Amino acid sequence: MEVTLAQLVQMAPELGALLRDDVRQGRLPATRKRGVAGRPYVLRTEDLEASGRPEYRELADSLERSPEMAVTRAKRSLAPTPLIMRAEGSELFDIVESQHMMLKDLVQVLTEEMRGRYDRIDRQQMQMQELSYKLGQAHQEIARLERLLAERNFSRVDEAK
Repeated sequence: MEVTLAQLVQMAPELGALLRDDVRQGRLPATRKRGVAGRPYVLRTEDLEASGRPEYRELADSLERSPEMAVTRAKRSLAPTPLIMRAEGSELFDIVESQHMMLKDLVQVLTEEMRGRYDRIDRQQMQMQELSYKLGQAHQEIARLERLLAERNFSRVDEAK
């Protein structure tokens, strides 16, 4: 029986990270499901049972005994197979799917670019505020020094008289 990685993680959250790592490392055979959003990993329970880990075997046994998985198998048998559906317009489907992925990538790149621009603008705005504050402090210091200089000059003029 086939099951997605997300379903496995949902059934056994404590094994989620281990399952993902084994799939990514290639220790557990999995395929990517085409034509589904996110292209989830699909694993076979036979592969889980054949793996060297006892927790995977227990998970596969519980999947086989699970009543909700039996329902999904029945639904799958009633649904038209993807091969029949794709036989008619597989080229069109592949073109639309590739355009969808390109647009998704483009939107993601544009979103990251906009986020970067907004971050840059925020940083520049903060720097401008800091510089404005420092400029105000510098003006106050200059005014204070001018007053001190003026007082000393007046005191010298008074002493000279």
